[in-house]
Amino acid sequence: MKKKVSVRHLTAILFVILLMVNFLLGLYPFALGTFRMLRGLANGEDLDVSTIEYTFNDSFPTKGLLITANGGIQRLLGVRYLNNRYLLDNGHLTYTIAPYDTTQVARNTADFARELEERGIPLVYVNAPFKIYGKDPQLPVGVSDHSNENADRFVSLLRQQNVQVLDLRECIEAEGLDHYSLFYKTDHHWTAETGLWAVGKITDYLQEMDKAFAVDSRITDPSGYAHTVHKKIFLGSAGRRVGPWFAGKDDLTVLEPGFDTSLRFYSESAGVDRRGTYSQTVLFPEKLTGSNIFETVAYDVYCGQNYAELRVRNNSREQGLEVQSTPRRVLMFTDSFSAVLIPFLSLSYDELCFIDLRYYEGTVSDLVEEFRPDAVLVAYNIGALEESNSNMFAFQK
Repeated sequence: MKKKVSVRHLTAILFVILLMVNFLLGLYPFALGTFRMLRGLANGEDLDVSTIEYTFNDSFPTKGLLITANGGIQRLLGVRYLNNRYLLDNGHLTYTIAPYDTTQVARNTADFARELEERGIPLVYVNAPFKIYGKDPQLPVGVSDHSNENADRFVSLLRQQNVQVLDLRECIEAEGLDHYSLFYKTDHHWTAETGLWAVGKITDYLQEMDKAFAVDSRITDPSGYAHTVHKKIFLGSAGRRVGPWFAGKDDLTVLEPGFDTSLRFYSESAGVDRRGTYSQTVLFPEKLTGSNIFETVAYDVYCGQNYAELRVRNNSREQGLEVQSTPRRVLMFTDSFSAVLIPFLSLSYDELCFIDLRYYEGTVSDLVEEFRPDAVLVAYNIGALEESNSNMFAFQK
């Protein structure tokens, strides 16, 4: 007499098959990681077994599917913490920051400001907000974040040393803006619309400091831009850790000016040299395409990537365009938040140089001497104050 195959047996069989399939799929990335480690050893590098783990995790064929399924299951179970990311009460994803001593990075910044002052160049520190709003953290019970405390201490130290500070958190509160709406749900970065708003605050601050920095108000007016919304196209860095079934996907808006523009956007270190309109230079529409949302970083539609050094030349005044840039040169030290600042600042002034000290290998003092800026901005988000990012404040290197 034949025995019927029960649901329990069928489930066990399918589970074994799944294990076998995943084992076979894992052979390639494991072999690739092993090969890379051995090649490194052959080239005299130190033994680095983590190369195998990194390659395996990065190259596993069904990685996205497994992350998505796991995230969906965890969400159904009510889990609020997954792969080092928290799900806030409002559905946003974020990480938290430990308390840090900001004395040294404040001292470095103040010393740099004094060096520039001796050359007659003003420095403004632009303090970009962190994802978590200090007065309404939205975190699970028992979880704490110290990002805003770190920033408060840092800003206080700078002001005590007479460094000019534009704290955008204060601007957000003064205007009564919804803090969390300024950020993507699945990413720690702020949106392009917020970037345009922030550039308006930066140019206003520079103008108050010196009227020679006044810019055409149409450059920072959102109504002067076409807003193309790409629905559910962006899975941010936090979202890629937990999958779209855990916190969803983000819309992403591409802003394009309704006035004529002419720019040169170039980086010798990255081999980039683009000339033309705003859309032809600062926008990288290919970043919006791709079938794998885990590999397509839509945020990079602005500027394409992070650059060790990036320069932008605005030709609007030379060509007599209707909306013209201001004849000023601005040097700005950046992090990834600046991807949505660079496009709009590039429309504001004649020449701009953007430096990311995480990657820049040159000497800052030599750069200042060569570029001769009319003003220097240090525009970092609060996460830059973590000790692991101290090289971002190595202005004397």
